[in-house]
Amino acid sequence: MDALLSTDTFYGMIMSGAKQVINDENKLNELNVFPVADKDTGTNLASMMRYIVDNLSVTKDTPELLHQLAQHGLVGCSGNSGLIFSQFFYGLTQHSLTEKTLIKLHDFVEMISKGYQSAYASVSNPKPGTILTVMEKWVESYRDLLKNAGINLADSFKSSVEKSKVALRETMNQLEVLRNNNVVDAGAQGFVTFLEGMLGYLVGSKDEREKILAGSADIENTAKLSHEFEDVTEIPDLRYCFETVVRTTKTDFSDEERKKLDRLGDSIVVGKGPQMLKLHIHTNEPDTVTSLLAETGDILYQKIDDMMLQYNIAHNHSAGNKIALVVDTMADLPLEFIQSNNIYRIPLQVKVNNHSFLDQISINYHQILDYLNDNDNKIGTAAPSAAIVSRALHFLEQFYDSIIIITVGSSLSSTYDVIANQAAKFKHKKISVIDSKLNSAPLSLLVTLAAQMIKDGSSHDAIVKSLDEAKANANILIVLNSLKGLIRSGRLSKSMGMLAGLFRLKPIIQIDVNTGKPKVIGASFSKRGGWKKICKKLNELKIKEQLKSIAVVHSDSDERAKFFGKYINRKTNMTPLFITEVSSVSGIHTDKDSYAIGYINEPIRQLEY
Repeated sequence: MDALLSTDTFYGMIMSGAKQVINDENKLNELNVFPVADKDTGTNLASMMRYIVDNLSVTKDTPELLHQLAQHGLVGCSGNSGLIFSQFFYGLTQHSLTEKTLIKLHDFVEMISKGYQSAYASVSNPKPGTILTVMEKWVESYRDLLKNAGINLADSFKSSVEKSKVALRETMNQLEVLRNNNVVDAGAQGFVTFLEGMLGYLVGSKDEREKILAGSADIENTAKLSHEFEDVTEIPDLRYCFETVVRTTKTDFSDEERKKLDRLGDSIVVGKGPQMLKLHIHTNEPDTVTSLLAETGDILYQKIDDMMLQYNIAHNHSAGNKIALVVDTMADLPLEFIQSNNIYRIPLQVKVNNHSFLDQISINYHQILDYLNDNDNKIGTAAPSAAIVSRALHFLEQFYDSIIIITVGSSLSSTYDVIANQAAKFKHKKISVIDSKLNSAPLSLLVTLAAQMIKDGSSHDAIVKSLDEAKANANILIVLNSLKGLIRSGRLSKSMGMLAGLFRLKPIIQIDVNTGKPKVIGASFSKRGGWKKICKKLNELKIKEQLKSIAVVHSDSDERAKFFGKYINRKTNMTPLFITEVSSVSGIHTDKDSYAIGYINEPIRQLEY
């Protein structure tokens, strides 16, 4: 019963499990059909595991090892499964071990039980047949094994892994989308793969263990990110404090690269580690800095602080407002409006090959277009890093009485789950996380409404109530140049795209109010025909008194978008509150030369900035 697991052995098991997930990245991607068939679950999990492998070091005791694991998992996670996995690691730290350097079997079971509970609590709407189901069955099987007083650690772990494989196979019968595609859940497979890697180390010979740990010895100088806020006591000359971790075989930046960095900013600090460099810089051009760094290696992680925004907030430059307004970067708003209203943005992640960028901050839509022009590039998106969300809330809670966060629709991204999970940890602060059910232009209109209500002195509860009512009658109408973006992201089938391409149709898209996902509601043979149909729809909504404010978003078509805005005004007698370009995340899911109208059934004043 009191089989013991040493800290060193547990470290090796974690490293082995992480490496096994990295090795199986492509296999996991092929399984990925839920919640969106975007084939990136393996990439998201492997990205997190690489961060753990690169940063986790041997410690003197197990609690410190678990603390490191939770921290690195949080920083490195992305996507649904990555978030859940990281919260499992966090939960391991919540059990108080009876011994620091040796884990007893009953302590191990209680520890993984806390891990499952934490993972389960991180998801707003848990479904059977996912990684959570396999976690639960694994923990339950281990509890059953405790009844056998004579079982040892290796045998118990091996038996529990076999039980997890049975639970994995059952996921195919628990979710219809898995059954239809004859696959198991990708996230669940990733968890089982991790367990199999751990088992391989536990039962392996000395030579096998040494091979697994090769290149993963104690690392003292690994580049780690600072989690301290910049002390912004005077108006900064440069807006952003930017940190980036790059995986590279280089030991330092070249003289030429240093000169380029010097031209882009100041306060430059370079941290070094085995096959990693960390850059700290103050700059107004984080996207340009990122382009330079992407040439030196793989962008693993980025952290950014808007020092001007922090200065304005800290020095009460927010016109006495006591309510913080936070939004993710799926809200396509004019940057001037965001900055003048001290709206705090949480960036989604843009994944390009082995790089991880910050949407609208370290990568812009025009850079995405360059990447999209090469079909060999692997491009995707992911929810914000949980660490960045936590960091934002820690800052805002110091200066505001309450916080309102408006997110992209939970059916379109796991962003809501990531943010809600982190917000729940701030139990002493009033925080409302609102699932907009929308994206892009209508999401932006909700943010605009909230900003104006805050400026008008409305209460926290009154704003939340208005937003809940407003989102029920908000939506978007999109005239796409093609369906390439939606097909690429797994949100529409290839057959639909082939049909549209065959007839050279310009699809018209709207968000399905029941599923929260995009659906084709019509098509035209030309953009002007699509514009005409959109105006007809807007006028119908006006007659029904279901529309009071609109906004225009476009992809790489600024002049034509302005013409589009005038056309809308002529046909509907409504003036768009703003005309702006899509974010890099939105642009990935649309196509160049596309247009959208967001609408809401609430009167919103013309923007002031």
